[in-house]
Amino acid sequence: MFLLAVFLMSNIVVVPAESWDTNEIIGYHFHTYFFQTNNASTRLAQTFRQAIQQQIDGGFLRGCRLNHFNTVPRGPHPIGSYETCCNSSSLSRASSWFMQNHGDLSILLHPLTRWEILDHTTRSMWLGKSMPLDLSALSEDLGDDLDHCLPIPGVVVLGPAPRPTRPTNSAQRSRW
Repeated sequence: MFLLAVFLMSNIVVVPAESWDTNEIIGYHFHTYFFQTNNASTRLAQTFRQAIQQQIDGGFLRGCRLNHFNTVPRGPHPIGSYETCCNSSSLSRASSWFMQNHGDLSILLHPLTRWEILDHTTRSMWLGKSMPLDLSALSEDLGDDLDHCLPIPGVVVLGPAPRPTRPTNSAQRSRW
């Protein structure tokens, strides 16, 4: 039997090879964090959010949508945050855009599967500094109650995506 060991904050999570998940991931969250009691941090997060919305409206991130702007800790997120929900058709573009433009903001990228705790821990990655999460707010198994960021209401996808616009100065279904 093959084993995959993942080191997570000094704990070892061992995943037996026969339990590897081969299902395709259809949706992803990019959680943008900011210090809600710091005006400069909040303004930076709002400006970044406007730039994300411009990319969505311009069609470059057409498989994405912005969800709630949380000005207090919510769910597993320890400080102010908002999420950008992207389906798999936009993952490459969204990853590239977020990597190049997040500045000093911390971003958590994770898949959307039924295994919410794994998605927020061993299956996630950070852009910028990582944050501790409150895992007690998460479900071990969501079953079929998933948001895959599909379909995106009112969006008709035709032809190749336009090039991104330079950053300048919607809430849909979402748990956090």
